[in-house]
Amino acid sequence: MTKQKYILTLFNQNSLKLQIIYDTIGTKEGIYRKTFKLKGADSKMYAIQMKNYGDVDVLVDAQVPLPELKPKQVLIKQRAVAIDPYDVGLRAGIKGREKEPPLIAGSSAAGEIVKLGSKVTEFQLGQRVAASPHLRTYAEYVAVGQSQLALIPQNVTYQQAAACALGVQTAYQIVYDSLKLVESDRVLIHGGAGSVGFAAIQFVRQHKVADIYTTASGLGADFLRNFDNQLHVIDYRREDFSKSVPKMDKIIDTVGGESLKKSLSVLKKDGNLISTVSDNTDPRVKFFFLKSNGKKLEAVLKQVATGNFYVKIAETAPFNVINLRKFHQAKHVVGKLILNFEEKNDMF
Repeated sequence: MTKQKYILTLFNQNSLKLQIIYDTIGTKEGIYRKTFKLKGADSKMYAIQMKNYGDVDVLVDAQVPLPELKPKQVLIKQRAVAIDPYDVGLRAGIKGREKEPPLIAGSSAAGEIVKLGSKVTEFQLGQRVAASPHLRTYAEYVAVGQSQLALIPQNVTYQQAAACALGVQTAYQIVYDSLKLVESDRVLIHGGAGSVGFAAIQFVRQHKVADIYTTASGLGADFLRNFDNQLHVIDYRREDFSKSVPKMDKIIDTVGGESLKKSLSVLKKDGNLISTVSDNTDPRVKFFFLKSNGKKLEAVLKQVATGNFYVKIAETAPFNVINLRKFHQAKHVVGKLILNFEEKNDMF
């Protein structure tokens, strides 16, 4: 039995050097084991950092160290990242300023596994995965815990997976884990043209409830009417929903503020309201914050693969600071905005 070692050194255009070390053991029957390790010589990657809180000018190009893996994490080579309202709010400072800049925002990852932590047991090198870690995804590489990872089905694109990672996973957990729907329910979903709202509409429909009402405006309202003519779509700019809808069994609030207060006036005494943006002292109200879960996200992506869930992507563009700033400033977009990591930058 002989053991051989081969070292292959690769560079990308950002001068990131990686060594892939192959260990092979040969016998008279041939090679029966092969492993490889990824080593960062320069240990730098391209990322877009927030140098402070504020307008889009705080987003800047940066060369930063490659993530150091914890034992149960994998390293993902990013292929696509979505623009999520949470990250826009974080950059603007309206989600709190507890984290010290500079920092890397971004809450969706979709790519392939290029390195495994020492205690990762559920995933393999080269697998296509998606996740919603808390920040750090506006970068070429991101370290993610295996419990947050979802395998991407073969017929689902990286762009679709990134679009689902945060908002759609949030809606799935609300509808399937928290809302406790029955077929006789009337449901009101605020912000129906947004990421969470549109996903919630689709998941609530799967429960065959009595009626679904939703609020939207302009192009968003038109889109929803065309998507499902059974939806009761209320253009909130022209109509006060609290004066036009019947009493509701369940309400999903993605808007907050005055919308939440008015929602309580149309919620049945034994009804439930789940809000993704604010809390309330009313016992019928529950504040929801996503606990990222790979199995839940994988269930979502399986629905995309089978055609049971529709992902609307509004626009895609290459991952760079100009496009990220542009997408952070976009208003009233129907569908997800996605940045793609160019394949010409790949090292594999």
